[in-house]
Amino acid sequence: MAAITSTGLGSGLDISSLVSQLVSAESTPATNRINKREAKLQTELSAVGMFKGALSEFRSSVFSLTLSSTFNSKVATSGNMSLFTASASYSATVASYNIKVNQLAQAHSLELAAPVNKDAQFNGGVLKISVGAGVSRDVVIENGSTLEKVAKAINDTSGIGVTATILNNGDDRQLVLKSTATGVDNTINIAVTGADEVGKLSLASTFTYSGADAGMKQLQEAQNASITIDGSNTATTSSSNTFLFTSGSLSGISLEVKSVGADAAASTAKLDIGRSTTSAIDAVSAFVKGFNSLVSAVKSLSSYDANTKQAGPLQGDAGVRSVNFQLRRMLGESFGESAFNSLSSIGVETQRDGALKFDSSKLKTALDTDPSSVATLFTGAQASGGAAAVEGLGSRFKDYLDNVLSSKGSLSSRLDTLNKNIAGLADERQALNLRIGKLQTRYLKQFSAMDALVGRLAGTSSFLSQQLEGMAAIYTKK
Repeated sequence: MAAITSTGLGSGLDISSLVSQLVSAESTPATNRINKREAKLQTELSAVGMFKGALSEFRSSVFSLTLSSTFNSKVATSGNMSLFTASASYSATVASYNIKVNQLAQAHSLELAAPVNKDAQFNGGVLKISVGAGVSRDVVIENGSTLEKVAKAINDTSGIGVTATILNNGDDRQLVLKSTATGVDNTINIAVTGADEVGKLSLASTFTYSGADAGMKQLQEAQNASITIDGSNTATTSSSNTFLFTSGSLSGISLEVKSVGADAAASTAKLDIGRSTTSAIDAVSAFVKGFNSLVSAVKSLSSYDANTKQAGPLQGDAGVRSVNFQLRRMLGESFGESAFNSLSSIGVETQRDGALKFDSSKLKTALDTDPSSVATLFTGAQASGGAAAVEGLGSRFKDYLDNVLSSKGSLSSRLDTLNKNIAGLADERQALNLRIGKLQTRYLKQFSAMDALVGRLAGTSSFLSQQLEGMAAIYTKK
C-alpha cells in the first residue's frame, strides 16, 4: 500500500488521516475475514494431520498381528547352556532331543619351525597363501625384510583369510599364522617363490607349508564342530560352532556349541523345543496400547469441554466419525467357528470410555488350548476342503488403515485440499492489497482535487471580500 502524503493546504482538512481511516474501513473487514478463514484452515490442517499421525502409529501396532510367526513362535531350551545354546524359528517342530557335543570347531594355525632373531633379514619373494579352496593371495616380501615386516605384509593383504602374530622371547621372534575361519575347509597352504641370497634367511625354507610340517609346522589342527543327535551312529558336523538346520526334524533350529564335557554323559544335554506365547501376548498388548492411544488422540481432537465451553477442532467431523465407526465395528466382529473367534474371547474387552482392556492370562490360556484358532482370529485362513476362507482381524485392520492412510486416501486428499485453500488465501491477500492500493490512490486524487478547489474558492472569496470592502469605503466617503 502506497504511503499517504499529507495534504489539506487549501481546505485545512487533515486529508492524510481522513484517507487512512477510509482505506482502513474498507480493508480491515476483508483482512479480518481472510485471517479468520486462514486460522480456521490452519487449525483444521493441524488437527487432520494429528489424526492421520495417530492412525499411522496405530497401523504400526497392527502389522505383527498379520504374521503367522507371531502366533506360531517356538522356544528352544538347552538342558545345559555351558554345553550348547539354541534358538528356534516359528517353523520348528515341537519335540525333544538329546544332544551330545563331540568336539568344537577350531581354526587352523601354523608357526615357524624355529624362532628367528629380531634383526634377521629374508630374501625377497612372494608368499602365495591360500585358505581351503579359496583363491590364493600373493604377499610380496621386499628384499631384506625382517620378520615384523613379513607379518605386516601379510596383515596388509586384503581378503587373505589369515592373520599373522609376532611373539617375542628376548631377541628371538616367533610368527604364528591363523585362519580367520574355523573348520577343515579352511586349512592354510603356503607356496613360496624367490631366490635365496647369501647372508639372508631363506623365504622358501622358512614359510613353505602344504599339509605337512616343513618351513612352518602345524600349531593347531583345523577342525569341524561335531554333535550327535539322539545317539545316532552318524555325527552331524559344522565348519563353525553354530549349526543351522534347514531341513529334517530339526529344521528351524539354530544351535551353538560352547564346550565339551569330561565324558559322554557330561557332554550330553536335552534340547526341548516348545511353543512360546510371548510374541503373541506382546503383539496383542501393543495392539491394545496403540488403539487406546488413538482413542485418546481422537477424544482430544473431537470432544467438547463443558467447563471451558471449548470444542475440539474436529468435533462432529464426518471423516473422524466414519473411521471411528469402522474401527469399532471390526473390534466387535467374530472370525471363524472356534471358541476363540473374537477379541473378547481372548481377553480384549471394550470399556465404557471406548478404550480397550487386555487380560493377558486369558490370551495365554487360549494359546495353550487352541493356538491354531487364535492365529486364525488374527491372520485368517485360506479355504480348505468345505471350509471357506477366513480373513483375519489383523489383516482387516491393516488393509483398512492402509487404504485410509494411502496417498490417494480420504485423509491425504483432505490435507491436499486444505493446503490448496490456504495457498489460495495468499492470492486473495494479494488481490485485496492491489484493490486497497488503487482505492487509496483514488481517494488521494479525489481529496487533492477537492482541496485544490476549496483553495481556489477560498482565494476567490477573499478577493471578492476585498473588492466589496473597497466599494463600501468609496460610498462611505461620499
